[in-house]
Amino acid sequence: MWRRRLFWKRTLAYSAVIVVCMAGVGGYLVYSQKEVVRTQLVQQLERVAQLVDSDCGALLDSEQASAAEARIQYLKERIGARITLIHPDGRVLADSDESAARMENHRFRIEVAEALAGRTGSDLRISATVGRRFLYVGIPSQARPGWVVRVALPYDQFMRNVRAEANVLIVGTVVTAVLAILLTALLTQRITRPLQAMQENLKRLERGEFGVRLDPGNDDEIGQLARSLNRAQEQLELTIRSLTSQRNERDVVLASMTEGLLAVDAEEHVLVINASARALLGLDFQLVENRPLLEVVRSPSFERFVREVRLGAGPMNTQIVLHGERTRWLDLHGAPLHLPADEGTGAVVVFGDVTRLHKLEQARKDFVANVSHELKTPVTSIKGFLETLVDGGALDQPEDARRFLGKISKHTDRLTAIIDDLLYLSRLEHEGEEIPRRQVNLAGVVEASLADFEHVARAKGVALVAQVAAPCKVAGDDSLLRRALDNLVDNAIKYSHAGGKVEVHLRRQDDNVLLEVTDEGIGIPEQHLTRITERFYRVDPARSRDMGGTGLGLAIVKHVALVHRGVLHVTSAEGKGSRFTLRFPVDTNPNAVPGFQPAS
Repeated sequence: MWRRRLFWKRTLAYSAVIVVCMAGVGGYLVYSQKEVVRTQLVQQLERVAQLVDSDCGALLDSEQASAAEARIQYLKERIGARITLIHPDGRVLADSDESAARMENHRFRIEVAEALAGRTGSDLRISATVGRRFLYVGIPSQARPGWVVRVALPYDQFMRNVRAEANVLIVGTVVTAVLAILLTALLTQRITRPLQAMQENLKRLERGEFGVRLDPGNDDEIGQLARSLNRAQEQLELTIRSLTSQRNERDVVLASMTEGLLAVDAEEHVLVINASARALLGLDFQLVENRPLLEVVRSPSFERFVREVRLGAGPMNTQIVLHGERTRWLDLHGAPLHLPADEGTGAVVVFGDVTRLHKLEQARKDFVANVSHELKTPVTSIKGFLETLVDGGALDQPEDARRFLGKISKHTDRLTAIIDDLLYLSRLEHEGEEIPRRQVNLAGVVEASLADFEHVARAKGVALVAQVAAPCKVAGDDSLLRRALDNLVDNAIKYSHAGGKVEVHLRRQDDNVLLEVTDEGIGIPEQHLTRITERFYRVDPARSRDMGGTGLGLAIVKHVALVHRGVLHVTSAEGKGSRFTLRFPVDTNPNAVPGFQPAS
């Protein structure tokens, strides 16, 4: 389409120029030819007038009008021209086309005046006598000086001669113009064809089709343009490949970053943002680039930090809190982004989610505080009883001494249990992947655990029920699995009411083994479910201590599950009971388990 427009624009423009020029030349030639024909006719009519003068000389001497009219009428029939004989005073002696008596004086006719002056005169005009246009030629008579012989040719006959000559010129002009237009079209096509090839080449380049080159053809301007375009295209392809490679490398780096990255311009519109930043900021819409930062991140503290970085002189860092469906702590590191001089200074911010670190730090603080509290209570009690024994004279009273020593023994056992559980947890955390593993039938673990707790359950009036499906085997350590189940069963009995029931279910579900302990006890409030496996976390601290718990049982259960590639899941309803579910993968090929030891 583009080539057609250029082709027709150039062709029509050149054709218009050719037509105008040829029309001008043709008109000039027609005009010139008309003057040439007139000159030739004047010369011919002059010779005719001379012949009439020699033939009618005697008639002029006698001034016989009737004889003269008869003679010139005869001559008119022979030569086909109008003949007029004029007296020196301008009177018409005779005329071949009109009666001389009715004709006015011709003294001031142009051709007559010229002839009276001794020169040949001519004029092209409408005859006042007969009302027709004639070409008149008048000559001074040689037979009788002073008289004028005038010969006239009708204009129609004159124009026939002119048209005959003009037609030849017009046909030649038209043929020449057509040939010139065709030649112009051919030349224009030779110009537009390589231009079209250039356009198609650029379109393919826009579509990313590299390696296409133009044929320069001749060494003219278009050929040189094609070579220049080929060189520019090669350079452009190198540049595009380099930019594409850099962009791909940048995208890979940004996509592989676990930290979020966000860059803004001087107007605080987003330039770059990676997937991690989208996830950390909770962005669920795609069109982020080029949007204002406040529309993307609804956090005044984040926007304030970006502005401080953009206006600052160097790197900055801080931590902020994002509130939403869940609270996030972000660690921000920012530096100014120096854009081109006319675009100002932007900012680039790298940030990571340190929520887990904050939680771990808080858990560490809670753990230290809980450990201190849990250890301080029995130590303080032991110290108090010892001081009473030593300083209070209780040693001299055997009954008081035995009672105090019993309490000291109880608190010592509690202190020992706390330390044992802490050491046990430490071993699970640091040596969990290295524990010896063997094929363990959980049905035997359930049977042994319930046998140990049967008398405890009977003493509290709690029914202990087991429902074991087909043998369910897992790869692991039977003592650890027994410890986890003992903790769950012990808790279930402790927090059940008299007359309640504790059920232990063992079954297989697809490729997993489910070990469930269900009770009908006091239950756990929903807000505590996510934290009950933390060390020393207690739903009801006073009641837990009264029941002799260390606050580490469920933490041990969770880590035993993790060591065995399993998970612990808890559901509970306050006042209705709780269900603790351990899910382990089935041991179908025990020899593939790292550290596996076959059962003896």
